[in-house]
Amino acid sequence: MKRLTLIFALCGCALLMYAKATIKPDTLMQHFHKLPHDSTRLVLLYESMLVEQKSPRCITLSNILLKEATSQKNNKYIGTALYFQLIYYYNQNELDSVSKRVVAMEPFVRKSNLWNYFFDGKRCEIDLYSYKEQYELAINKSLQMRKEAEQQHNILGVIGAYQALANAYMKSGRMELGKQALINAHQLLPQIHHVVVINAVLAQLISLSKENKEYSDMINYLKEQAIILSNYVAKHPTMSDAFKDPILFNEIYHSYYYIGMKQPQQALVHLQKAKNLYITPHTYYMYKVLYDDAFAGYYRLCRQYDLALERIDSTLIPLKKDFGNDYYYQLSTKADILAESGRSLEALPIYQEVLKAKDSLQNEISNNQMKLIQENYHVDKMMLEKEQLKSKIQIIALVIFILALILLTYFMFRIIHIRKALNLSEHQTRESTRIAEEANEMKNRFLFNMSYNIRIPLNGVVGFSQLIASEPCIDEDSRKEYCTIIQKNSEELMRLVNDVLDLSRLEAKMMKFQMQECDVTELFNDVVYTSQVHSDNDTRLLFQNEIEGTQTLTIDQSRLTQALLSTLVLPQQSNKVHEIKCTLSMDNNTKAIRFCINNSPLADPQNFSQEVSIRHDINRLLLEHFGGSYTVMAGAPEGPTILFTYPLTISS
Repeated sequence: MKRLTLIFALCGCALLMYAKATIKPDTLMQHFHKLPHDSTRLVLLYESMLVEQKSPRCITLSNILLKEATSQKNNKYIGTALYFQLIYYYNQNELDSVSKRVVAMEPFVRKSNLWNYFFDGKRCEIDLYSYKEQYELAINKSLQMRKEAEQQHNILGVIGAYQALANAYMKSGRMELGKQALINAHQLLPQIHHVVVINAVLAQLISLSKENKEYSDMINYLKEQAIILSNYVAKHPTMSDAFKDPILFNEIYHSYYYIGMKQPQQALVHLQKAKNLYITPHTYYMYKVLYDDAFAGYYRLCRQYDLALERIDSTLIPLKKDFGNDYYYQLSTKADILAESGRSLEALPIYQEVLKAKDSLQNEISNNQMKLIQENYHVDKMMLEKEQLKSKIQIIALVIFILALILLTYFMFRIIHIRKALNLSEHQTRESTRIAEEANEMKNRFLFNMSYNIRIPLNGVVGFSQLIASEPCIDEDSRKEYCTIIQKNSEELMRLVNDVLDLSRLEAKMMKFQMQECDVTELFNDVVYTSQVHSDNDTRLLFQNEIEGTQTLTIDQSRLTQALLSTLVLPQQSNKVHEIKCTLSMDNNTKAIRFCINNSPLADPQNFSQEVSIRHDINRLLLEHFGGSYTVMAGAPEGPTILFTYPLTISS
């Protein structure tokens, strides 16, 4: 039985056949609209389409994937969506739709390296040419596909080209050429690990060997196929259901082999195994046709002709609509069985019908081939004339372009030279302006920070020093008072100068630090104690430690202590009673120490001054330098609040 068309149909869509595992598209898609617009959506749609590739819903899902991938500019999934559409239309035998998807895929394939999908899509297109009896076109496109796949070093593409070439050769009656194409594909199989492609090539070789009665080759291919399928299912148990049909094929063709070798008992073993283990209500109907045909051969070998005829009759109905050649071959087989059983009168009209149909089919194929060759000739002739005219126009345009290019070259070089000079000058001007603005800003900031608060203590020091120097008769008590004032103003002046210098170093990132490890609880206890010593009697300090155990920090202890003290001590003497609440805690989310000072005098707007502003800047830059933060909340409900954070670990 020349069932090669059937075998090619069973082996189609090689890249996606076993993707149908346990995915439930409805369960996946119900979460689709909740997902962000990123690759998660694309993966979800892809997994849903693996299941729906043979149903009309595949088109809906692929359109959604195409739209989503286009909005995300994801070339890989744009090409994938087009490939799924191609496979759907291939299963519907719609050649024009398949060809359009092949053309649309190519630019995205080249950008995202989806050559396996692309060449499988071209194989599907070429197979449809063969199914529509456009054999010469299918052969030419197969050869072009093989050349392109070899250029891309894509072994799957080369194998697919050989498969498509074998299909075209065999359907047009050139069996030896088809066999050689399949042998070439088989020689490439050790270079790949794609079990479905390997199975497809072996299935075609097995069927061809059976038709040619080359039983030694057939059994070798059957054994090779059985080993590959069993090994794959053993490694991937979840794929056992998906691979029932290929294993069923292997069992059926084992029975064909033993029938051909006149060993009916061995054939029956494989037929029973196929029925008991692999035929299910979901088995593809064409596999059931093969099964019934093999059983008919078994019954014929056992001379149980009535049972053989029943099996043959069960194959005729599904073959009549879509597989005309196979249908008439089965009729011929039925006539052979009738003649063999002594019912020649019943066989004669069947032989006549088969011969008439074969002549009609052969004439139709010949006419179609001749018509196709003529159409191709006219198309090629028109294309040649069009290309010749196009070449003349291109030569004229090229001459005009070269002349224009020669005239414009000098001017272009001149313009480029002038533009480069202008761009360089503009860049230098902008850079100079930026440097000048930064220098001016730094100067203004420095003068602003040094202005008012420095002049007052400086005037005090100078004034009282001159007073002591010009009045030698000042009494001792007054002299001591003046000296005290001078010392106080000198200390204030020194502190201001140091603050300004520290601020400048921090802004320029030139501050040097003496880093050491210390216990954070001990550090804050010392700060609280020191602040109580420096504060007046009207200040009450409440300290709450929420850190359990010991926690070590790597810090510049002196500068952090100075920053903390500045938030706890009143900038100036006050008669009001101050209650300051300090809370030390751990922030597990940011892995940092938090020190919150409620009712901080440094954050009180009433105490704002130039000195306070400088101290805020120093504290902020100091903590940010180590990855911490310094936040002033003057209008907090608990009173003016300052929040310190300092990381548990700092970068080197």
